[in-house]
Amino acid sequence: MNDFWESKWAYRLLAFLLAVGLFAYVNVQNINNTRQDAATGNSITATAKRTVSVPLQLNADSDKYFITGYPQKVKVTIEGAASLVTVTANTQNFRIIANLQNLGVGTHQVRLTESGLNKDLTYKIKPAMITVKIQDRKTRRMPIQVHYNKDSLAPGYTVGEERLSADTAEITGAKGEINRVYQVVANVVMKRNTKASVSQEVILQALDEDGNTVNVVVSPETVHVTLPISIPSKSVPLTLKPTGSAPDGKAVTVTSTTDHVTIYGASSVLKGIDSLNVPVNISGIASNQTKTLTLANLFPKLTDFSPQSIKVQYEVSDITSKNSSSQASSSSAKSSSNSSASSSSSSDASRDSSSAND
Repeated sequence: MNDFWESKWAYRLLAFLLAVGLFAYVNVQNINNTRQDAATGNSITATAKRTVSVPLQLNADSDKYFITGYPQKVKVTIEGAASLVTVTANTQNFRIIANLQNLGVGTHQVRLTESGLNKDLTYKIKPAMITVKIQDRKTRRMPIQVHYNKDSLAPGYTVGEERLSADTAEITGAKGEINRVYQVVANVVMKRNTKASVSQEVILQALDEDGNTVNVVVSPETVHVTLPISIPSKSVPLTLKPTGSAPDGKAVTVTSTTDHVTIYGASSVLKGIDSLNVPVNISGIASNQTKTLTLANLFPKLTDFSPQSIKVQYEVSDITSKNSSSQASSSSAKSSSNSSASSSSSSDASRDSSSAND
């Protein structure tokens, strides 16, 4: 056996086995590479289809003409190699164009074309044709009118001079439409019984004489509007006017530390008030006391007051005691007068007596 491994045939057998192993290894690698190449080739040659929405571009003299009727975007279906379709759909590095260069005023049908699509892709534009209306372009500047519902204001409240971020707006459109515009308005929406100032961002509208919206471009599109809302007021003197009857034998006087009050209300109501005469009922008041009167309960035509209530002091006195004091004062005055008369008579008598002695 040892002689076999030391013979030439043993070396020949080993060399043969190594050759067979190398041959098998090389063939397995070739087979794997072939499969990978086939898979890669399949992915490159695979096709795909995508539909994308693309802005429509107009090739026209927009300074001279105003164009309407066209869609803002169109749909484009592209088909081709999957990788190329994916890149094109994601980047949208192509344009869809409506060429209006050689067209004048009027209504026209135009076929849409593409620019920038890879030649290896097929495409379909939807819609393939559009209808456009070309009109002479006109621009006009107009003042902005502020509109609001006056019935939304709380009673007595008024709106001061409105403040806008822009006083005028520029309207652009077809000449015929621009000529229809009667006013540009900012409609301010207010809640019922609004008492506080309103500040809003408002969309501008171009309206015809009947109040219908006109199809034109308004710039700026919005304005900021502030409406100062307040209620008229004035300061007037306050006087107390007793009403009713004091209890028998009693006198009631009324006073208050408040002598002026600020009143709020409609201008037409305030105009006729120069002082606030507050009625104070003294009926049934038999002792000194203080009461609080709410002014709103006494003057319903006025909206508000400052202060809203006043304190009234009631001072009660006895009428008979007042009369007694008056009578006592009168008796004292009479007594003093009589004493003066007696003294005067005595002096005269003394003088007469001296004269007589002389």
